[in-house]
Amino acid sequence: MNKTIIYLSVVFFNIFLMMGCSEKNTENIISFGIAQEPQNLDPRFQSDAASERLSSLLYSPLFYYGADYQLKSNIVDWEKVSPIKYKFRIQKQLPIFHNKTVMDIDDIISTINNLRSEKKSPFYLELVNIKTISKLSNFEFEINLFSKDNNFLTRLSFFILPEELINSNHNFSLTPIGSGPFIFIKKKPNLRIKRIKDNQIIELNKIKDPTVRVLKLIKGEIDLLQNDIPLEMMQLLKENEEITSLTEYGANVSYIGLNFNDKLLKKAKFRAALNLGIDRKSLIQYFFNDKTRIAEQILPPEHWSSEKLNSVSYNPNLAKKYINELDLEEPISITFKTSTDPFRVKIATLIQKQLEIIGVKLIIKSLDWGTYFKDIQAGNFQLYGLTWVGIRNPEIYEKIFKSNLIPPKGLNRGQYKNKQIDKLIMEAKESNMWNKVIKKIHIDNGFIPLWYEGNFAAFNKNITGYNIHLDGNWNALKYVRKTYEVID
Repeated sequence: MNKTIIYLSVVFFNIFLMMGCSEKNTENIISFGIAQEPQNLDPRFQSDAASERLSSLLYSPLFYYGADYQLKSNIVDWEKVSPIKYKFRIQKQLPIFHNKTVMDIDDIISTINNLRSEKKSPFYLELVNIKTISKLSNFEFEINLFSKDNNFLTRLSFFILPEELINSNHNFSLTPIGSGPFIFIKKKPNLRIKRIKDNQIIELNKIKDPTVRVLKLIKGEIDLLQNDIPLEMMQLLKENEEITSLTEYGANVSYIGLNFNDKLLKKAKFRAALNLGIDRKSLIQYFFNDKTRIAEQILPPEHWSSEKLNSVSYNPNLAKKYINELDLEEPISITFKTSTDPFRVKIATLIQKQLEIIGVKLIIKSLDWGTYFKDIQAGNFQLYGLTWVGIRNPEIYEKIFKSNLIPPKGLNRGQYKNKQIDKLIMEAKESNMWNKVIKKIHIDNGFIPLWYEGNFAAFNKNITGYNIHLDGNWNALKYVRKTYEVID
C-alpha cells in the first residue's frame, strides 16, 4: 500500500476519534470552510486577503478590475479633462446601502475625503496627489490633482461608505454596512452574511487545520472549501464520488520577502544563491495541483505588463559557488518567518532541506497570524513567506520597491533602496511601460518569486453554481446554491 495513503488513513482515523460523531449541516446555511478569518471588516483599513475578499461581497467599489484586467465602474462614468483634471458623473441606478439609503454623490465624495484623512488606511497614500474635489451638481463632481498621474483611476479602487455613518464615526469593523450583494449578520462564533436577493445565509467557518477542514467536508459538516489544501488531500477529494472538485489556474503570486538591511541579504550573490537553491518544480509537484505555475514576476503571464524574463532554474552547484565566493563565516544561517498554518510550515520545511544542500541553514520561525503580520509590517524579519493577492496593476513595483515608501510611508517592508530603480519607476509611471523595472528587480533578486498557486475548490453534491476566479476571490458565493435535505 502507498505510504501516503497509509499516513492519511492513520491521520483521518485519529481525527475521527477526536471529533466524534456529528450531524451533517442541514440548516438553511451554506458553510464555507476557510483557513484564515477576515481580520478587519472595515474596508478602509483591511490588509489581509480574507478581509478584502469579504469586503467585495459586502460593499460596492468605486472602480474595480474586470477579468480582462481593465478598469471598470458600476457607479460613475468619467472623463479625463486634462492631465491633472478628471470629471465624474454618477450613473442613473446606484446601489442601495444596507441601511436602506440610496447611494448618492455625497457618499462618494465623503468616502474619498475620509480616506484622504485616514493616515492608517492603505488608501491614504494613494490619494495624496488629490488637490481638490469639487461638487459640480447632484450628478457630477471633479477632481484636480497636484501633478499628472497616468494611473490615477486605479487609486480609486475602494469601497463606498454612507456619508451619514462616516460622519457619525460608525464602527464598520463591528457592524459592516455597505451596498454589496450580501448583508452582514454576525461575527461570532462564526461570521455569517446573508445574500439579499434570496436570503441565503453563508457562514465562514474558520478551520485552521486543512486535514480537519477536508474531513468536515467529507462528513457533510461544511459544504464548501477553497484552496489551502495539501495535494494528497486534493486527490482524496477528487476520488470521492460524493464530492465535486474544481482546479483552475491562479494569478496570486507566492514569494519570499527579503530584508535588505540584513548583512547577508545585502549581498547580491547571497540573494542569487537563495534563488538558485530553491527547487520550485519539486515544491510544486509535492504540494500543489497541476494548475500551479512557476513565477518569475509579480503579475501573471496573461497580464498586459507581463515581461519575458530569463528563468531562474534550480542550480544548487552555482548557488554553492556563489556562497563559497562570499567566504562567509560558518555556519551560515538565516531565519525564515511564516504563519503557524500547517501547510505553510510543511512548505518551509522542504525549502529548508533544499537550502541545506547549498550550505545555508534555514531557521523556521512560525508565528500566529497576528504576530506574524505585525512583524512583517514592522520590518522585523530576515526572510518571510507571503502571497500577493488580487494584484492587478504593475504599480505594485513602486509600492514595494521605491526607496521613499519604506514603512510607515509605504509597503517597502524589505527597505529596498536603489536609485536606478527609483528612476526607472518614475519613467514607468510616465509611460506606463514597466518592462525595465520588472527586468531590473528580477536581475537584482529584489524578492524571490515562487509560484502562481493553482486554485482548488471542493464541495458536496448538493452545492451548485460555484466557480473559481483567477485571483481566488469569493465572488462565486454570489451565485452558489444548496439543495436542502427534506427530513420526514
